[in-house]
Amino acid sequence: MRRFITALALCIPLLLSSASSFSQGAPTFRSNRVLTHREQAPLQARWIEQRFKTVLPALMRRERIDMWIIVSREYNDDPVFRSMSPVTTYSSRRRTILVFFDRGGEKGVEHLSIGRFDYDGLFTLEKTDNDGQWDGLRKVVEARDPRVIGVDTSELYNHADGLTATERDNLLKALGAKYAARVKSAEMLAVGWLETKLPEETDAYRDVMRVAHQVIAEAFSNQIIVPGVTTNDDVAWWMRQRVAEMGLGQWFHPTITVWRKGGLPSPAPPGGRVIQRGDMLHCDFGIVYLGFSTDTQHNAYVLRAGETDAPQGLKDGLEAANRLQQLTMQFAKPGATGNQALRGALGAATREGLAPSIYCHPIGYHGHAAGPPIGMTDYQEGVPGRGDYVFRPNTWHSIELNVKHNVPEWGNQPVQFALEEDAALLESGWTWIAGPQTQFYLIK
Repeated sequence: MRRFITALALCIPLLLSSASSFSQGAPTFRSNRVLTHREQAPLQARWIEQRFKTVLPALMRRERIDMWIIVSREYNDDPVFRSMSPVTTYSSRRRTILVFFDRGGEKGVEHLSIGRFDYDGLFTLEKTDNDGQWDGLRKVVEARDPRVIGVDTSELYNHADGLTATERDNLLKALGAKYAARVKSAEMLAVGWLETKLPEETDAYRDVMRVAHQVIAEAFSNQIIVPGVTTNDDVAWWMRQRVAEMGLGQWFHPTITVWRKGGLPSPAPPGGRVIQRGDMLHCDFGIVYLGFSTDTQHNAYVLRAGETDAPQGLKDGLEAANRLQQLTMQFAKPGATGNQALRGALGAATREGLAPSIYCHPIGYHGHAAGPPIGMTDYQEGVPGRGDYVFRPNTWHSIELNVKHNVPEWGNQPVQFALEEDAALLESGWTWIAGPQTQFYLIK
């Protein structure tokens, strides 16, 4: 109980300081303030409209798809739906049928909604009642006579597999034999749509990431951690509550891992482990802000009496993990596959004497997003299927990995140094969004 009261007392000032000031003026990005939902709404709508004009035509032509049909049902949305809908929309309504038709050349792509909702004007409404949507779809298709119709079905990509079995049957029936024969998987169109980012989105993502880093810095400080009192579970739950109070979303529960000289028994006791001086702490933490997910793993050290820095062996381990980040990005070049990047980075790291494990993933509208993975924790020889997808410019990726390193000050005990930092692969090459971590957070 004393531990809980101490943590609560420490949290209250920070939670109060996170309140966003309200403004009806033009929103601006400031890392010390989270934009209100009202401020976020026009930003996200503008990005969607711009993506419809620039990103979508190029992708549809690349994949040779004239018409893309996306069907969602309330609370059972296609994974693509959220990236095309406004802040005011929490889920598709009843049934949502979205149709994109490439008119060719400068005419661009029509974006239609068949039913009752235009989603804040982002779509041209082809109005029908709920029972008339399939008839409305057939009329739209017949009027445009597309040669190739793409739908979201995929064996490899969960992000591109949003068409349920029931709705696929209804869709094919509505299209009739003539147009049903023109249907194919739009999996790479869906993946391309989700992975490709505008420069404006990348600029905004830097502020999203700075907010995530701010929460980590607060968590790994004496404002939250009292050595000998606070547990790792206390810190994890504080991070979750902090994010909720800031008006942000999360896509997984935070975790705090304790590393200690001599090792630790497993499993952890109920309520977590009490954090002691001399511990190394590791967090895995992600937020959702402006429609974008983050994923970050950072490390902290709890100073012993008389210490002013972490032991050199721990700093060397962190540096080794930084080196593996550099090698991973070196081999993840546009046109290379995720599996090629994995083989190249693991080989180079091993030759340098590192003990590496690499498990990077795309990030953006989803935490584990669409695009090429670079390994997985249990696939260090390559990821079947998805690992053969190539890297493309204007995409975001979580550079997630670890290095095992022996720490002399801990009796040469092997310690896992895990890092994760989000980065953008641009036309000019890789750039960190707001990282990487090269020094420990120090807790007194």
